[in-house]
Amino acid sequence: MQHHILINICALFGVATAVIIICRFLKIRYIIGYLITGVLLSPNTSTYFADMEEVDVYAEIGIILLLFTIGLEFSFANLRKIQRYVLGGGSAQVFFTIVITAVLIWLVMRPGWEESIFWGFLYALSSTAIVIKTLQDANKIATLHGKFILAVLLFQDIMIVPLMLFTPIVAGVGGDLLPALGWLLGKLVLMGGIAYLLARYVIPYLLKTVMKVQSQEVFLIALIFIVTGIALLTEQLGLSLALGAFIAGLIIAETDYNHMAISCFLPFRYVFMSFFFISMGMLLNYEIFVTDFEWIVFWTLFAFAVKAAAGILAVKVMGLEWKTALAVGFSIAQIGEFSFVLAQSGLEYELISANNYQIFLAVSIILMSVTPFIVSNAEKIHPLITKMTTKYA
Repeated sequence: MQHHILINICALFGVATAVIIICRFLKIRYIIGYLITGVLLSPNTSTYFADMEEVDVYAEIGIILLLFTIGLEFSFANLRKIQRYVLGGGSAQVFFTIVITAVLIWLVMRPGWEESIFWGFLYALSSTAIVIKTLQDANKIATLHGKFILAVLLFQDIMIVPLMLFTPIVAGVGGDLLPALGWLLGKLVLMGGIAYLLARYVIPYLLKTVMKVQSQEVFLIALIFIVTGIALLTEQLGLSLALGAFIAGLIIAETDYNHMAISCFLPFRYVFMSFFFISMGMLLNYEIFVTDFEWIVFWTLFAFAVKAAAGILAVKVMGLEWKTALAVGFSIAQIGEFSFVLAQSGLEYELISANNYQIFLAVSIILMSVTPFIVSNAEKIHPLITKMTTKYA
């Protein structure tokens, strides 16, 4: 009997454990350790790991569980508390990032408008996993800039689904724009109606029945059934598994069993998230740092500047002070984990070239690597700038 899956998992977690221990010693976040592990195990580094399709499967499960737990932690009630920041600040940040990125790339590189807009899609998303974890570790999630960042990241996590659905339309393979948008809106409304019925009648009754058994194992199995069932339902409607998982989390968060669900799923979340980041690292060809080093530096600075500017504008649109604007703008000035998924879709539809895809991965990993330091010191940016301007005024 072949045990290649077990051997591969053993190798992945063995290398990941060693890398993360070293990263911990160097005070580098564990997510960066996963990305480094992926680079070390990349087919470009080791021929032994050239055929590991099952990692992609685990990575997709990781995305589903990540969005499910995000839904669990927010709930409809929490969404209503920060809905002004979610709808106003989040939409402003995504809009400004897409527009600024698309215009600047079109002016500098002169690609087609399709490619310019798609690059805006990629830059619009930030890293929920790294930023939220850093804010939680620093006990800054309840600050004003922490709440705003939370709202923006939540809006971005919701927007990944429309952006994924818009990608083939931008590429010209999704049919006419207006009918495609109308069909998309119709499916979202239908899914919203189904989610309401499930949240109001079906899921609470099901979980109440399951809890009568008084078994955590049965409760966990029921949760997995709910998540996979709703995720598969959204896929059948032509939407995404990730959206279904997020909706499932929001629904369960409205029940009396949300805290129990979070405690059951957190260990699985981190295990499968590791597969996601490792698989992303495995896609990177480290030789790109030699062949296109200048472009990597340029696009790293470009992405950071554009994302910081868009974040600052979004906060100022909401009427908040400069201290909060600078903290938010710099904290979300990185590429998000879901941008990796979106980039693979763009590669499939030929919206970006294979070489530009590798540069994008390199830039994303660099920005993710410096994000924890920036987020931890975001509140110091405004006093520092004020001191400098006062000194040289």
